Amino acid sequence: MSPRSVCVIRASLLFPLSLLGVACSSTSTPAVVDGGAGIVAGDADNHCMGMTPIVVNQASCNVTSVDAGSSDDGGAADDGGVEELPVHFGSVADDDDCKYHASFTTTPVAVNATVTFNITVTHLADNTPATSADVVLESYLSDDQFHVIPNNGTVTTETPAGSGKYVMKPIKFDKSGRWVVRFHFYENCADILDDSPHGHVAFYYDVP
Repeated sequence: MSPRSVCVIRASLLFPLSLLGVACSSTSTPAVVDGGAGIVAGDADNHCMGMTPIVVNQASCNVTSVDAGSSDDGGAADDGGVEELPVHFGSVADDDDCKYHASFTTTPVAVNATVTFNITVTHLADNTPATSADVVLESYLSDDQFHVIPNNGTVTTETPAGSGKYVMKPIKFDKSGRWVVRFHFYENCADILDDSPHGHVAFYYDVP
């Protein structure tokens, strides 16, 4: 079974909701702080090590139901509950489903200051840019998931077009503490089939 997980959208900021498989070796790099701007140092991500990356299929974006014989399990945990999505340290990780490799940097962060996020997304299978990924942000305090980031009218732009590099701004955090920032890719795609373009990855982020 693929390491697919269901995308659980908490009551949070989600901005308007408006592919050559190869054996996967570790794409992890040491988890370091990029410029010290809120990124939390810690163990590098290796959850896709030894896994075969999922090659996404654009045709799966608009699937609305699953055949009874499908291997897709809807992301349910073995006990029938919802699978908990991982949160990573550093600023580099593979997405939850081993479809994409993502990294980010930010401008300096402070409470109620305007922050810019720069996100790079590539296909894990062949390292090509994940273009037109419709990147949106979900963020909340790690110790209080009901405290979500305010809606700041954030806009995400792929620049240059077709590069898989995204600039997300403005972003403002309204409280000091450790936050979770989860980037969602191809948010408008149904997250039903394993090879859907939809994906997500989360990191810890400190606001002084």
